[in-house]
Amino acid sequence: EGRRKKKKKKRKKKDKDKDSEDGDSGGKRLTLYCEDKFRWRDKKKCLDWCLEADSCKSGAKIRIRRCGGSKMQKWKKDGSALRPACSSRLSVGNGELKKGRTELSGLSSGGKFTIKKNGMCMTNPHQPEDREKVSFRDCRKASNSKTDKWEWK
Repeated sequence: EGRRKKKKKKRKKKDKDKDSEDGDSGGKRLTLYCEDKFRWRDKKKCLDWCLEADSCKSGAKIRIRRCGGSKMQKWKKDGSALRPACSSRLSVGNGELKKGRTELSGLSSGGKFTIKKNGMCMTNPHQPEDREKVSFRDCRKASNSKTDKWEWK
């Protein structure tokens, strides 16, 4: 009678490696290095600020967020590239995730370290604030606000 059959939309197969937010992706949290004497935002004690991607897709913004249980705060060092734990095909670019490999310098497996690309430091604009974008900026400014160093946790 007047019924129409709904067409099923074909969904593109997702690359298993591309978006595995729900899976056990491993990795570690990458936090801004802090000492209580920094007194960020007039706090007597350091808060943990983690690098977080908005999603596991190319173009997703990277930000600092208070460390928590999000799997989007997990990262892996892959030689000189920094990759979200959810994908071995994405890497940290300038303020966002990019397909492929972005070569970085200074990325270490332990201790405090400064991550650089083309002589610029990976940092947020000033003392940490939730959801601030992270990108590569002048190292001198990052050093002045004490946001030029990172550590694994």
